[in-house]
Amino acid sequence: MTDTMEERAMTATTVRDDPAGRYPAYDFGRPAQLGRESIRQLEAAFESFARLWSSQLTAKIRVRAHLSLEAVELVSYQEYADTLPATTAMVVGSFAEREEPCVLQFGLDSALLWVVQMMGGRSTIAPESRTFTPIELALVRNLTEGTLEHLAASLGGLLPGEPAFAGVHYNPQYLQVISGSAAVVVARYAMRLGDAVSAATVMLPASAVVDRLAAAVPDAGAVSTGAQALDQLRSTPLEVALRLAPLTIDAGEILDLAPGDLLRLPHPETTPFELVAGSTPLARATPGSRGSRLTCMITALPEETP
Repeated sequence: MTDTMEERAMTATTVRDDPAGRYPAYDFGRPAQLGRESIRQLEAAFESFARLWSSQLTAKIRVRAHLSLEAVELVSYQEYADTLPATTAMVVGSFAEREEPCVLQFGLDSALLWVVQMMGGRSTIAPESRTFTPIELALVRNLTEGTLEHLAASLGGLLPGEPAFAGVHYNPQYLQVISGSAAVVVARYAMRLGDAVSAATVMLPASAVVDRLAAAVPDAGAVSTGAQALDQLRSTPLEVALRLAPLTIDAGEILDLAPGDLLRLPHPETTPFELVAGSTPLARATPGSRGSRLTCMITALPEETP
């Protein structure tokens, strides 16, 4: 058994300047982003949908309904699912020729109140949450099919088509309609039905929306230019080190090492050290000094190194 020891003569960290003042921080865990104009266009479309949905509910269940848009977000599907109640109504709408569906989510207590009103009841207080019976499911399906039509009318060309009712699910953690890491656009609403207040959301797969936003909004598909990327790269802190040729010894010799022991390194005195960033060679360099500080002088770049 052998181990490899490497001696680093010096380590230097160079920071030219902080680019944070010129460019916003980039989250590699959430690479997709929306510009201001894209957000404004989505907000206008989702507010239009809120008005249509409010009018539909008021007409169908005979209780004054009001929905107000609270936020439009771009998050991962798992982040979205984590914000939902453990049990809720999630109406899945499928698009023709696309695997990713949309989701219309609302509280089960709100949906049961709709059913009570549509069946002739006069309660304005939301009943206790539970899953739907077959008759209740049929009524909710009939109602939400019209809601999905309003969604398609409101978002227009931002959707790949009109979503079709594909089912109702009750547990967001078990409903894996899309990869947990996939980006989704989420509109969050505050819903008021008589005296009952609840929340509702609309989830759209970002892959089905962002490209259409890019075509409709000039800055939606804007990306960093090559000059900006190079400027950002030049300002990124990078740790470099001078590395001697490695020495291979037995593990037993390592265990027997003690203060004062000498190790004979296989690096000739006349051979330049290797300048590396992590494990990537950058150049050959010879060590030196300037005043009280250690320095190194570049003698060859990788393409020049034989």
